[in-house]
Amino acid sequence: MAPLYVLETPLTTSHLHAEFPHKRVCIFVDGENFRFSLGKLFGDSSYDFSRHDYLPVTDWHGFFQSLIDRPGWELVRVYWYVTREIDFWPYIPYEWGKKRKVLQDTGIMDKLRNQGYEFSTNNQGLKDAELELNKRRQEIQKHTDGRHKIHSAIERQCNQIQFQRFGAIRYDLVERSFGTEKGVDTQLATDLIVFRDNYDVVMLVSGDADYIPPVSAVKNMGKLVYSVCFLTEDGAKLPGGAWRLERSVDGQIELPFDQVRDQLGINRETIND
Repeated sequence: MAPLYVLETPLTTSHLHAEFPHKRVCIFVDGENFRFSLGKLFGDSSYDFSRHDYLPVTDWHGFFQSLIDRPGWELVRVYWYVTREIDFWPYIPYEWGKKRKVLQDTGIMDKLRNQGYEFSTNNQGLKDAELELNKRRQEIQKHTDGRHKIHSAIERQCNQIQFQRFGAIRYDLVERSFGTEKGVDTQLATDLIVFRDNYDVVMLVSGDADYIPPVSAVKNMGKLVYSVCFLTEDGAKLPGGAWRLERSVDGQIELPFDQVRDQLGINRETIND
């Protein structure tokens, strides 16, 4: 299979050997940004990968290895950043008096009733509401635990892939919605500098302009930095790729739609008449 990268000015093999002797490569993956990109590319009904799916079942080592398919370049480690914890809201205190105050004073009961639940205003109604919120919390926690098992399975598949679990994301039990990750991008940015002795070349799978400061820092230390972006089916760069980040790195690796699809084993759905 051909390598997944596309360069505006392709380098010949002799140039690669001359300009890029043996290089240690580390890949830093912004996990949520990566999943968002896959969802945008393949998340419609045309493919067997849904926006609601977490990750494709595939040869992840082969996928990341294809990014550095250049003479003399050696994949050392893939640091894959994901959320460690979920901060559930509302937090329900153990003591009943405080628990009752949270349920009554934050408008939770009214919101639940607007969702079709018929909770009374007495203590039993409050207890029923608490049971419903706890049921929702358990469902999301089970879903999250399943993701962690997927991470562990991928790490067992390839010891060069290391999931970095940091930070938290808020989940609103009433609205049943996730908030924004906190702490994950900060840790990735920090590790780009902390792990600088592990690599000569770093590839960043993200389009987040917040990574520009650490990218500039490691470039000043003599490191080569590449960003990775995805191309849509018509060849356009996936929306969301930060042009400021693209201007800050040494080069950008463009991943063609068809080759990413084939590498990840994502297939078109069969339409039965």
